Amino acid sequence: MSAILPIPTNRISDLLASQRITRQLQSDQIELFRAQTQISTGRRIISPSDDAPASLRAMNLQRILERKSQAQVSLQDSVLFLGNAEIAINSVSDILNNVKSEALGVDSTLSTENERQSVVDQINRALEQLVTIGNSQFRERYLFAGSRSQQQPYDYVGDFVAFNGNEDHLRSFVDVGFLYETNIPGGEVFGGISQQVLGTVDLNPHLTTDTQVQHLNGGAGLSGGAVEIVYVDAGNNATSSVVDLSGAATIGDVARYLQDGVPASSGITVEVTGAGLTLSTASGTDGVLVQEVGEGRTARDLGIFGDTPQATLVGDDIRPVLLKTTRLADLLGTKSQATVVSGGANNDFIVRATQNGADAGAATPLNGVTIQIVDGESAGREFATYDGNAGTLTVTIESGVSTASQVVDAINAEASGLFSAEIDYRDAASTALAGGGIVALSATAVTAGGSGEVLDQSHGLRVTNGGQTVDVDVSSAETVEDLLNILNQAQLGLQVEINAAGNGINARSRWSGADLTIGENGGQLATQLGIRTYNGDTRLEGFNRGVGVATPDDYRLQLALDGGLGGVTNYHVNLSDDAVADFSSLSEPVGGLLDLKGTYSGLGGNNLSIVFAEDALSTTHSASLAGDVLTVTVGVGDGVGGTLANGATISLDQIFSSIDDVDFTGAIDYHAEDVVGSYTVGTDAGQSITFSGAGSVTVDDVIERISLATSGNVAAAISTVGNGLELSFDNSAGQTLTATGGVAERLGFFDQSKTAATSTTGTLTVEDRHTLESDSVFNTLMRLREAIITEDYPAVGREIDRIDTDLDRVNFARSELGARLQSLETLQFRHEDEEVALRSALSEEIDVDLTEAISEFTARQYALQASLQVAGNILQLTLLDFL
Repeated sequence: MSAILPIPTNRISDLLASQRITRQLQSDQIELFRAQTQISTGRRIISPSDDAPASLRAMNLQRILERKSQAQVSLQDSVLFLGNAEIAINSVSDILNNVKSEALGVDSTLSTENERQSVVDQINRALEQLVTIGNSQFRERYLFAGSRSQQQPYDYVGDFVAFNGNEDHLRSFVDVGFLYETNIPGGEVFGGISQQVLGTVDLNPHLTTDTQVQHLNGGAGLSGGAVEIVYVDAGNNATSSVVDLSGAATIGDVARYLQDGVPASSGITVEVTGAGLTLSTASGTDGVLVQEVGEGRTARDLGIFGDTPQATLVGDDIRPVLLKTTRLADLLGTKSQATVVSGGANNDFIVRATQNGADAGAATPLNGVTIQIVDGESAGREFATYDGNAGTLTVTIESGVSTASQVVDAINAEASGLFSAEIDYRDAASTALAGGGIVALSATAVTAGGSGEVLDQSHGLRVTNGGQTVDVDVSSAETVEDLLNILNQAQLGLQVEINAAGNGINARSRWSGADLTIGENGGQLATQLGIRTYNGDTRLEGFNRGVGVATPDDYRLQLALDGGLGGVTNYHVNLSDDAVADFSSLSEPVGGLLDLKGTYSGLGGNNLSIVFAEDALSTTHSASLAGDVLTVTVGVGDGVGGTLANGATISLDQIFSSIDDVDFTGAIDYHAEDVVGSYTVGTDAGQSITFSGAGSVTVDDVIERISLATSGNVAAAISTVGNGLELSFDNSAGQTLTATGGVAERLGFFDQSKTAATSTTGTLTVEDRHTLESDSVFNTLMRLREAIITEDYPAVGREIDRIDTDLDRVNFARSELGARLQSLETLQFRHEDEEVALRSALSEEIDVDLTEAISEFTARQYALQASLQVAGNILQLTLLDFL
């Protein structure tokens, strides 16, 4: 409360008395107005100057309340979106359970045509219902489209269901600084994108001077800071300098900073290669090393850290990340290069191969090419010639006149197009002078550093999805983004993207109910990109949509080679996942496989070995097991008291068949009929054969076992067009190759409507049975419908089992939604409590105490009244004073 201004009691002038009384009146009126305003507004602080500390605290509290208020709005919206998503999928489980129960009724040969058709009709209705649910909307936003909330996620493409959304989540701030996932992608509920075709190849992008430091080390970038360059001369004297790299934006900047910061007179040069950095000394007797400064990691991040001086410090691969802007020409390797130094300034230039690799084919080396300068042409008419046989790139110039820029132009115009050149700006006194220096005839260099291979864009690849085959032309693509755009065409039904590691691409199917394969079109692009679905590492257990190829009772591929007059030779190729013994190391140039069924010593037989011995007095064969060694004793007696001559052969099939009944306490069960080849008396005694291969059988295993089982008479290889295998054999005398049996059918020699595949052309083709599919409720129901229509009851059973998998996914999604809604509900309660607390704190800072304010207002009224009375008494004003 302000004090009443005192009125002097001593003698004063009328003017002073008038001024003092006026000020008193003004002060009383201001205080009265303030008290009146506080009462009417309920606020203690009218302007920040009333109480600066309290005002600052109040403004902070008001900001928090505003942000909390907006977060509450977002939270309520999130609850609505998640709640509607939960409502939408509540019926999915019921739909799937109904289909499952009906399908169980036709899962046998006892079902009638009408019963099966009724279930097919129900499946069709279920598909329509699920697509409708998958396209549910709320507030014009698709609930299951991922982050593509304005795009319809599920749609029919012919006979298939395509997923057009993605797997990303939408996030909203449901509290200050707290982002929360407010949707659930359709893939987590219904499925829709296959998870099977993940890129398996590191595309190894080429490092260039323009590569940004944030994209190094797989996207981890550099830790920043400085490095210390240490130069050690031939006398072991060391000098060092510290180089600050914190301002470098590209690896070219890093190289420039390092070059500018090398120890004085050291002669160290810094180059950017296709994989990293290289620091070289001028003399082979000097050395350079790079160390950290303090606790930094910059040298390690650049791959040049070391403790031992080297004449040439070749840095590690610093792994630039794969970007959409990465040029396809910069994938799968590095380009050979060399720096040509003439001495002086403004005349150095860099020569670089235009493609990856150590060479570009026969007699066209890229590494080890000597760049030489010769006299013989006038300035302005320089030309370059590449001689692959000699390994030289010769530039003809006018001695003492031709400049580095002219030499660079000549190399860039060279007919082979295998090399390009650019000015080395590290040698330039200024940008304007770069390349203007005279090139010396003595200038020379040898290219190095080229590795890897060239991406095969000329052939493209072959995609088969949903029964349609498309040969994809990527010859026009220049960048990774161009390639992705081509492969993501709607007609292919693919989702192709850069993987999370930033070193390759993934390709997956968007179409449910469709079989996907990605193969070659006569080249190797799919293999190079790591997205070929059928390769040497492909496991047979994934064939036929997870059914596989071999079964415990049927695991032999049966081949018959009809040699015409030579008769028919039958081969049994073991494709089981049990351990096998390879007898190709025996002296006779034929071999075979012995299948080891069951397990041995808990390792599937892989630790068991066979050792051959001979019994000169016996004509029978025997075997004994001791530890991990099965000793097979071959009877080499001739039956008349003598011994078979060295070099005589005994059929392996005969040897193992005769000991087939030996009791090995169940530890070993082999199959003698699988064995081909012979034992050579006197030569193979003491030979040790090890069992191996227990576990998954791959396509490469199939190729190898066909060659072994047929003694090389039949050769298998992966097709260069599409996918599958090609079996080749000699048909010069009219031979015929036939494949029969269940394994042949499941491997892809023929379909279920046939019993054999025969070729007289010298080539027997095997179709691709390693087709991939999207894992979704739509795919399951479509496959179930197909199995019921074709009366494939084993497939019906498998699809019924897959419905359980789909139900698990749906129920997990429902649980996830429920958990999120519960979390949001808890957060909402917390918001309400926090708002009460914050508003209470804000009230303490800015709200007025009404009792105190009213008391103050009353006191101000009395004070003003007293001031008016005093003024009237002192001044004694009348109307005459104003005339």
